[in-house]
Amino acid sequence: MIAITRSLFAQKRLLKDLVVRDLKARYVGSSMGFFWSVVFPILNLFVYMFVFKMVLDMRWSDWSADGEVPLIMLVGILIWVAFAETISRTTNCLVENANLIQKVVFPSEVLPIYLTGSSLVNMTLGILVAMLGIVWYAYISPTPIDWEAVHRNVEPGEPLPRVMGMGWSLLTLPLMMALQGVFTIGLGYILATLNLILRDTYHLVGVFLTVWMFATPIFYPDVLVRQKGFGLILDLNPMYWLIDSYRDVLVYGTWPRMEFMVPFAIVAFGTFALGAMFFRAQKDRFPDWL
Repeated sequence: MIAITRSLFAQKRLLKDLVVRDLKARYVGSSMGFFWSVVFPILNLFVYMFVFKMVLDMRWSDWSADGEVPLIMLVGILIWVAFAETISRTTNCLVENANLIQKVVFPSEVLPIYLTGSSLVNMTLGILVAMLGIVWYAYISPTPIDWEAVHRNVEPGEPLPRVMGMGWSLLTLPLMMALQGVFTIGLGYILATLNLILRDTYHLVGVFLTVWMFATPIFYPDVLVRQKGFGLILDLNPMYWLIDSYRDVLVYGTWPRMEFMVPFAIVAFGTFALGAMFFRAQKDRFPDWL
């Protein structure tokens, strides 16, 4: 782990160039270029507003404010898409760059790093769009909550409504993004190496990511899972801890819960350490497998 970390620090300039190149390549030939990174989240927000609010009248609780559910879903999907996209691309990154790994002295450990960095930058632009939506629904056009009616009608065990807003908790966003990056890179190291040993890994990962997405409360409230007796799925799901922490900070302006952030930090660094050691131990065999 120490050796691979030292190597990454030595390749800072290369990492920066690769991230910039990847971000440019996303929209090469497009007339709007990088601006699509902003347009996509805006379009998603309007789609979620129409489908889940106007058509399905989806609510996280009986007291959900206007715009709350679409913003909750938008934040969740932004985080998940960044994670899933990176994992999918990272799993196959060694195979796709076989010419570099076989013919020149190339630091292959930078491949999962730059893919993660590129996705996080793209995700950040989407988060800024989500924050604009939160400002609108929390401060410009807020939905007042009748607290007397809430306390009079809320059932025992039913979650109370939460007020949308922003606060000093936004300062924790860089920390959460860093932990997300560490977790994603560690998992990427493991899967990229396994994909060289067993090429079916790439296809299995695609199926697993779909299952993992629906096991994570992105489009439905977590309370429904616990009410059905499947709370263990949430208790063992690091992406649930992470996405719920992002929602606390971005949508409600509260500090992320330590019972989520501490376990996620442990899992993130543990995954990175395991992935880095596995990747480093097998690195000399990569040209033969390719």
